[in-house]
Amino acid sequence: MLENLSLGLSTTAVGMLVVFAGLVILIACITVMGLLNKNTGTKKKAVSAPKATTPPPAPVQPETAAPAPVQQESDEQLIAVITAAIAAVWQGNHSGFVVRRVRRTDGMSARARAAREEQIYTHL
Repeated sequence: MLENLSLGLSTTAVGMLVVFAGLVILIACITVMGLLNKNTGTKKKAVSAPKATTPPPAPVQPETAAPAPVQQESDEQLIAVITAAIAAVWQGNHSGFVVRRVRRTDGMSARARAAREEQIYTHL
């Protein structure tokens, strides 16, 4: 009985030592990779920076530079139109959906737009 207990405790101790040694090695590898990545990033920036010997010419501004006023709908009208479109699509479906905020996504990358659409469609 005592032999089985000592064998179990020694096996547990060896297993825990192996796991912690593996974690220490993993942390060391990640730290080294982070340092290597940081060093290569600064080298790339230093190499790719062009050296300018002459200053760039000053931009020429036209004399009659009056920009035309841009006609934009107010945000309230835009939200009303979006809400009406959603209500038309979900006609008869009383899910309790409420439009609380509308944000423009013009400047989003394709990856961010795809992630947003995936999140929206998985929660419907």
